[in-house]
Amino acid sequence: MSLPRGLRDYSPQDAEKFELIRNEFVRACSLYGFKMMEPSPLEMLETLEAKSGPQIRDEIYYFKDKGGRDLGLRFDLTVGMTRYVCSDRSAPLPVKLAAFAGVFRYDEPQHGRYRWFYQWDVECYGSAHIEADAEMISFTSQLLKSCGLEKPVLKVGDKGIVQEYIEKSTRRSGDAVVELMRLLDKVDKRTKEQLTSEYTQKGFTADEVDSVLKFGELEGSAREVISRVREQGLKSVERLEELSSMLKSTKTDFNLSLRIVRGIDYYTSTVFEAFDPSRPDLGSIAGGGRFDNLAKIFGRDDLPATGVAGGVERLMLALREAPSTETERKVYIACTTDMIREAMGIASNLRINGIPALMDLQRRSLSKQLEVASKQGYRRVVIVGPKEYSSGNVVVRNMEERTESTVPLSNLVREIGG
Repeated sequence: MSLPRGLRDYSPQDAEKFELIRNEFVRACSLYGFKMMEPSPLEMLETLEAKSGPQIRDEIYYFKDKGGRDLGLRFDLTVGMTRYVCSDRSAPLPVKLAAFAGVFRYDEPQHGRYRWFYQWDVECYGSAHIEADAEMISFTSQLLKSCGLEKPVLKVGDKGIVQEYIEKSTRRSGDAVVELMRLLDKVDKRTKEQLTSEYTQKGFTADEVDSVLKFGELEGSAREVISRVREQGLKSVERLEELSSMLKSTKTDFNLSLRIVRGIDYYTSTVFEAFDPSRPDLGSIAGGGRFDNLAKIFGRDDLPATGVAGGVERLMLALREAPSTETERKVYIACTTDMIREAMGIASNLRINGIPALMDLQRRSLSKQLEVASKQGYRRVVIVGPKEYSSGNVVVRNMEERTESTVPLSNLVREIGG
């Protein structure tokens, strides 16, 4: 009766948070003009390897099917969405797509990380302009707030600036620059001494390591960070300055951070991550940036791209309670055993009018039904008794205020729904 390692069931409480996030995601996509779709859960293995190379096999589920073909379960949504876009050359640009679906990774299970989990994902294909990046960051901020995170922290960086600094300060190039960029991605996991030891063994000097680490400490307001970067004489700061200006116009709260270097082999310039400051144990709950090269692998040189994805499970953990839009309206229908048919009719009428209604299905006593309604947190109970019903009425009890009122059946929908 046990599940495979790294998998779990969704409880009804989890499902409530899950649906809240899904609904808010779909609503945000509508506001920003992203069209919902879902890429295939199975891909040719070579398609999955296009993003991360053959080494991705160590991190995914893959197998041969009965026809001997090499297949794999999707490990993210971006690969499938990009393949889909690249296959349709007639689509007008830019193409703005969104997906909300499950993915599979053969990771080591840990807190907030499973081998089967859900992601939300939005991507924009065909625009190389900075406003597309700004829209992704603005979208992320608005979505997280609408889900219930009051003050998500968004940290924005640019891979191009970090690369230019390393090339200029160390006089290195090629793979050595990439390796020094990876140094910044390890800061949260190791001490400075450990990193210095590791990188000097790789042939770098302690001064080079120290220089890169200090540059990665540049974090704060746009004005402060951009001023410090300009002091270094880095030309690529102009793109980050333009992005910051656009984000301010959207009233998006953000900080600049030159330590954000996610997806070094994948992202091409803008990168960003979102955090819940009250839950540092969760790490990043969303991240994205510009990836102009993936579509080229699929044969489309005309599709520069930018996007963002977030882990639904991590966001669920960040939401301590799931805000419910139905809490005020849902009602419990209680009745005596001789009024079950009438109570079912009332419950059906409320549901037809969009009001969630639950009634007892075990023919318990009226007092027991009221006890169940109280334990389950119902604020209002509609009591269907023979005397009131014969006069065309029901009793509506407010469970919090412990008050009752007699309501005509003809006004019940208005009374509950209002």
